[in-house]
Amino acid sequence: MNNVENAIERHYWRAVTFLVILILAGAGFWGVRRFAPAVFLGKPDLIAVPNDENPKSRTAKQAVANKPELLNINTASAEELQTLPNIGESTAQRIINYRTQHGNFANVDALQNVRGIGAKTLEKLKPFVDAK
Repeated sequence: MNNVENAIERHYWRAVTFLVILILAGAGFWGVRRFAPAVFLGKPDLIAVPNDENPKSRTAKQAVANKPELLNINTASAEELQTLPNIGESTAQRIINYRTQHGNFANVDALQNVRGIGAKTLEKLKPFVDAK
């Protein structure tokens, strides 16, 4: 009976070790996906970055030179729209469909006319988009 107990204990610790490794691998995958999304998007130049710097602390020339370019919602592709916060594949397609049916957006606030984009989502998008 001692051999059976040893075998059970050995399998138990192998299972525990496997689960710990699985949890650590999952946490690492989540961390990379959460904090380095460019790894999964494949095109880091398509990631929108808000300009949170205080413009009063810089000269006008520096502000123009350092300001990241905003994503134009009237010309952006579905892939580019998906880099925005809270915009998935279906919402990006709805934005493009709305733009096709109704013409270009007059301003960023017009995004609220697209189904699935409300006031809260619009506030999250404003630092990233423009309707030039």
